[in-house]
Amino acid sequence: MKIETTISLEPELLQKLNRLLERNGNSSLSELIENLVRGFLAKVEKPAYDLRELELINKNAERLNQEAEDVLSYQIDL
Repeated sequence: MKIETTISLEPELLQKLNRLLERNGNSSLSELIENLVRGFLAKVEKPAYDLRELELINKNAERLNQEAEDVLSYQIDL
């Protein structure tokens, strides 16, 4: 479900968005702005996601390293 809202933009910014709409064939200004906001949020939220992933790796580092050493022990010299 979408919620209707109102935003205010500088005229120059609106002109640029309209040119982008014309070039890319987006169906509406609302759709374009929604896609731009989604991209912005993904970019902003990525560092927090990466930090959580790094914490998980570090928490399990000893076990992961032991597993890697075990796998490497099965390799043969060429």
